[in-house]
Amino acid sequence: MGLKDKFAESFARSKTMTGPEKRANEIMGKLLMKKAIIPIVLMVIIMIVGMVAKINGWAILAVNLLVALGTYFYIKKAGEKYQNFKPYVGNLISLEKKGKNEYVAIIKQGKMPIKLEINYGGEDLEGLKKNQLVQVSYNPDAKIAIVVTR
Repeated sequence: MGLKDKFAESFARSKTMTGPEKRANEIMGKLLMKKAIIPIVLMVIIMIVGMVAKINGWAILAVNLLVALGTYFYIKKAGEKYQNFKPYVGNLISLEKKGKNEYVAIIKQGKMPIKLEINYGGEDLEGLKKNQLVQVSYNPDAKIAIVVTR
């Protein structure tokens, strides 16, 4: 499969995504970009210091390639961490706003209430009424909640 085919497949998939899938991709993309900023800044600093110290250009390139390679595996591992969502279906009992973007939602699934601590995606739950049936995909590691159905 060539690069053109992979791009076409990815583009077609992005056009057929549902709203919750787009929201999840948007949140995870922002989180991964935050993690990628530090290595990018580090690479720029390495280039500037190398030029000022008049270090061989090939050495600077080698160090930058090592940083890029390490960043690739770091971002890949972080991306896998964001992929394990667990579905919850139940009535929304309460939603408390703890901080600027931090929420605590209690969903009653069957007879057992479940407490979800949410750092990303909690604002989607704000418009819902109490005791409304809701389906939420929740990632406990990153504390991401995606409202699937309202």
